[in-house]
Amino acid sequence: MFVSLVFTFVACSAGSEGAPAAHVESSTAARHEGGIEQDCQAWSMHHEGRYRYENNVWGSKKAKGKFKQCLLTRERDGKTEVGWSWDWPGFDPTVFAYPEVVVGWKPWSGGATTDPHFPLKVSDVRTLSLDFEVESEVTGSYDLAPEIWLTNAGASAKPNPQSITTEVMFWMDHTEGARPAGQVVDQVPLNGVKYELWREDSIGVDANGKGWRLLSFKSPEKQLKGRIDIAALIHYLVEKQLATPSDYVASVEFGNEVMGGTGTTWIRQFDVKVEP
Repeated sequence: MFVSLVFTFVACSAGSEGAPAAHVESSTAARHEGGIEQDCQAWSMHHEGRYRYENNVWGSKKAKGKFKQCLLTRERDGKTEVGWSWDWPGFDPTVFAYPEVVVGWKPWSGGATTDPHFPLKVSDVRTLSLDFEVESEVTGSYDLAPEIWLTNAGASAKPNPQSITTEVMFWMDHTEGARPAGQVVDQVPLNGVKYELWREDSIGVDANGKGWRLLSFKSPEKQLKGRIDIAALIHYLVEKQLATPSDYVASVEFGNEVMGGTGTTWIRQFDVKVEP
């Protein structure tokens, strides 16, 4: 990763949705540049089986000028790879965007789930893991932070952000000086890595009218490839009374929070394993 700007910030939740701003530079879908196909329309979606890629620009109303963010596809080693790129002028610690891939039912958008396993009751979680590998080149401020949304209701045709009780993020990489919201409340060992657990009890009030708890597991080292045993971390949260067994895991999401600068991320591997 190439980092040209270093800031200290408190990151907001990745999923607070907002209407696209008028500053977007391009709405051209399916442009080709050097063998790469771009879709730069705000909120565009690309479906690959049960995975839905989203050009999520939820914080675009805070844009400091013209910005550009695109979903990308390319052929590499005989396979189609999907990714995203961004160019956000300036800096905002509360996040401009979260280009991502989604599995399950997203409470911010509603509609059909991409995977019938989700929403999955927390008490029924047996196996839930994420295997990933990304290739990223970045300048500016960002993090790589997969996450899950916990809700107190199942899927619905309409969006239901009011059902959100808890957001759980997994910080795998971040710009130097970055930190999640809240304070460190524990050190959690998992597969030989000791994660910091950050906690913020009231976040997103402006987004859904009531707010929710944000819990962030922050890796002490950069991980652009690996496995996250989400089930083990959920069980830990239930044991510590930080998650409610009657809630649901609505979705598993994987993306970059962007606070400013430019970057490109390619998804080399993304596999969510789930067994209730």
